[in-house]
Formats: sequence, structure tokens, C-alpha cells
Amino acid sequence: MLKIISNPEHNLADPACMVLSNLTRTKLGSEKVFQSMEGNLDKYIDIFCQEKYNKKGARLHYLASVLSNLSQLPAARSYILDPSRSCLQRLVSFTDYKDSICRRGAILGLIKNCCFETDHHEFLLSEAVDLLPKLLIPLAGPEEFDEEDNDKLPIDLQYLGEEKTREPDPDIRKMLLEALTQLCATKFGREYLRSKNTYVILRELHKWEKNENVLVVLEHLVNILIRFEHEIGHDNLKEIEVPDEITEKFNALEPAL
Repeated sequence: MLKIISNPEHNLADPACMVLSNLTRTKLGSEKVFQSMEGNLDKYIDIFCQEKYNKKGARLHYLASVLSNLSQLPAARSYILDPSRSCLQRLVSFTDYKDSICRRGAILGLIKNCCFETDHHEFLLSEAVDLLPKLLIPLAGPEEFDEEDNDKLPIDLQYLGEEKTREPDPDIRKMLLEALTQLCATKFGREYLRSKNTYVILRELHKWEKNENVLVVLEHLVNILIRFEHEIGHDNLKEIEVPDEITEKFNALEPAL
């Protein structure tokens, strides 16, 4: 399948991507495919980023699903998050890709997985990746803000214009908010999101949003951002030890498979 995808003259590249997408859904499948790539994930990211790579008309949208599935592996996340490779910098441009819900949704899944790596939050929010505006632009609408609020926003979110529309798919909006929530696991991430006036984008989204599942995640995120750090009381929320009895109660709430 990898040979077919790599061949720009092969007319079965799209079905090959779909096969690999299915094979990589499990951790074991992802491990086998990642191993078959022989440490050269860059090659397939390059292919994915070239929209006209395949000369037979294959769009390779499902290669995004393969990359997203591979990101469940710590080794793949480590590869993607290596600043010297610039993998993530190339992939984040697809968060607002209009031509394929599969492509933008899967890349957002990959980004969300990478946001679980709290040691890389400063890199993710640095100018090198500039992730925050990539996550906020799909959530922003045509609303205008006063000069003070506008000046605090990332430059890419200033003066979006009355033609601006939000991401139409509720599952993708939910993923965007979940990625932002993961960035709030660290004090650095929370303070950075506050400094870039993330709240006003979320406030306007809350007025517009109708999907209950999205609203639950949105309200949880807003609740984190509006709290003072002394109220939160922890630098890294992932390092908080949860008492056994609380863990047992949560486990009891999980639905049976």
C-alpha cells in the first residue's frame, strides 16, 4: 500500500490510502505501518502536502486519516513534534481546508493528539508552529470587536470580515475545542490563551453554537480560562493525583462495550 501511495503514476492510490486508514485504526496496526515506513514519515507528509502529487487524479485525502491514526503512537508523536523536522508546521495549514472534511478533520485529530504532549506546549504555541490561530480561525465568525479586544487577538484573527463563516461540522468544532482544552493543561498554555484574547472568540461562538455536545466542551474550556491561576492551583493539570475512590466512581460511569 505504501508503494502504491508513493507512486505518482498509480491509479489506485486513493483506495490504498483507505486500506491503510483502516489498518492503522488499532495500535498494533499503526505500529506495523509506522515500522514499514522505516523512520521516514517525512516522505509521506511531503506526499500528503502536495495536492497534485498523484498524476492520475488521486486526491490522497485519506492519507490524513493514516497520519492521524499513527499519532496515537508516542514514537509517531515524537517524530511529528521534533522541531528540526517541521512536520507539524506543514500539517497545521489544513485545519481550515475547505475541499475535504476528511482531510481537515483527520489533521485536527492528529493535532489534538499532539496537544496531549504537555512538554511540547511552548513549541506548539511558538511562532514556529503558531498553532493557536490555526485552531481559532475555524471557530471564529464575522463578529466585529472593539479596538481594545481586537488588538489583543492574534494578527490572523483581526478583521476577518463579514464573509467569515465558522466550521460547519460539529464534530470538528468539538475537536478544535478539545485541542484548545489540552493546551490549557499547563499554566503556560492557559496564560498564553488568555493573553491572546481567546475568550472573546469563544464567547461569540457560545452565542452561535446550537450543538449540545460542542457546548459542553466549550463551557468547560471557558470555565478554565476565566479562572485565576491561584484558583486552579496547579501548573500541570495532568500531574494531579486523583484519589482511588474518585477514579472508581468515574470508571463506574463508563458505558459497557
